[in-house]
Order: sequence, then C-alpha cells, then structure tokens
Amino acid sequence: MPKLKIFLTGGSGFLGKNILEILGAKYEFLSPDEDALDLLDTEAVLNFMKINQPDLVIHAATVGGNRNTNNLPGILQKNLLMYFNLLNTEAYFKRMIVFGSGAEYDKRKDLHLISEECFGRSIPVDEYGLAKFVMAKIAENNHKITHLRFFGIFGKYEDYETRFISNAICRKILGLPIVIKKNVYFDYIFIKDLVKILERFITVKPASICYNIGRGQTIDLLSLANIINEYGGNKTDIKIIENGLNREYSGDIKKFMNEFGPIDYTDFREAIAEMFAYYEKICQKLDINKFFI
Repeated sequence: MPKLKIFLTGGSGFLGKNILEILGAKYEFLSPDEDALDLLDTEAVLNFMKINQPDLVIHAATVGGNRNTNNLPGILQKNLLMYFNLLNTEAYFKRMIVFGSGAEYDKRKDLHLISEECFGRSIPVDEYGLAKFVMAKIAENNHKITHLRFFGIFGKYEDYETRFISNAICRKILGLPIVIKKNVYFDYIFIKDLVKILERFITVKPASICYNIGRGQTIDLLSLANIINEYGGNKTDIKIIENGLNREYSGDIKKFMNEFGPIDYTDFREAIAEMFAYYEKICQKLDINKFFI
C-alpha cells in the first residue's frame, strides 16, 4: 500500500526535526522550508496544496512561544494567517493535526492539571496565547481538525538558549552554574514520547477534537536541575534568582488516556542521560556567550 502522504509545516524547527527523524521512513513527508513555501503567502499555499493534495496536514509551524520570540512584531497576525491559509485549502486534504498550547487556558493564572472543560473560562491576552486560543475555537466546529495542547516539551534540537532542560545540561557540560529564574512546576514530556503519541493521532481519527497532551504529572525545575547534576562528573552550583514558585503550567490528560490507553513514558533520568550524551557530542559548537544572563 502507498505510504500516507503528510504535509508537515515547521519541519526545520525543534518539533519538526524530531518528527521527520523518528517517523520519516514510515510516511511520505512533504516539508518545504520557508524559502520553498511561505505559509504567509495565501496563493502559494493554495497552489502547493492543489498540486500535492496530502492525506494529512500536521501544522507544527508557529511564531512566538519563548522569551526570545514573544516580543516579535505580528505574532497574532502571523500565526492566524498561516492557520487560515491552511484552512483555505481544506478541499485538498483529508485531516489536519494542529499543535496548540496550554497557553490557550491563559497563563496569567496557575494552570494545575487543567482539563479541556476549562477552555474558554479565561481568555489569554498575550498574542501567542490568543492566537492559539482562536485556532482552538475554530477547530471546535471543524471535524477535519485535531487540536493538541502541549504544556512543556523537551529534547534534542530545542533552543538551548531559552529552554530550561537543554540550557541546564549545556551549563553543566560547560562548567557553569545552572540558573533558575524562579522555580515552577511543569508537565514536561520528552520529544520521543510526544512523537509516539502523535503517531496514534496519525493512524486513528480520534473521537473528539481538542486534547491535552503531556504526562499528566508535574515536576519542578529544581528537581530537574538536581537530576541533571547527577551526570557529567563534578556537580555544579544551582542558582535560584527569585524565591518562591511561579505559576504552574500543567494539564489533565485523562481525556486522551481514556480514549487511547496508557503511554510508556520515558523516565526523566533516561531522557536526560540521552540528551546529555547528545550535547556532549556537540559541546564545541555551543556558544558560551549565550549562557550569561
């Protein structure tokens, strides 16, 4: 049988690289970079979809979402324009999986294992969260769309300057202190586990539209820093700049678990050991200037 044809946006980003690396041999992926296909160009997207007519679109491309990009101009406009340009071509694809965010629940408050039923009770005011919120509202009325909300993903290829786990690992390798601006509890999921979950949505059309995706458990940054400190020889200092706890960021995943069953999640120590080995191999390429704050 022919392979499922998947149009993956954001293939050169953290999530896209891992998806292509893990699933690339199982499916026929189309993942042009920004130079080959500008997702902000309505006509270009329409022509691409008319020609290729994929079975599935996985929309992983996004603008914003970390401290280096949250102040970029036009986050709301660009995210929504990409999304609407894809929706404008829905006659040429069968299904679409959209990568959303826990930010849709409004990060101005504690999000403690928040459930899908809480969506819409508070409206995010930041451009990134509001863009993802609008995308989810539209998805609620379109049964071609599956909308997945993530709360914290880690793994190789992520931005080691802004993402805590990679940043802490790199600091340890470079002999620098691990820095925590303010401790906080997250629902972190290892990228390999996320791709494992994603494949379930690729192969089976789910019963519902919007799902929280994660481990359904929380871990704080200090605990992660202590695990990271177990690797690579002598322990390094852990510096916490501001006392107390920041707002929690975690989701209830019962809806996903009830429909798809349990996931064999990678233990944090195993995942961190794997990432530690990865960064040790590329440590000479790390820009040490990015680790001074």
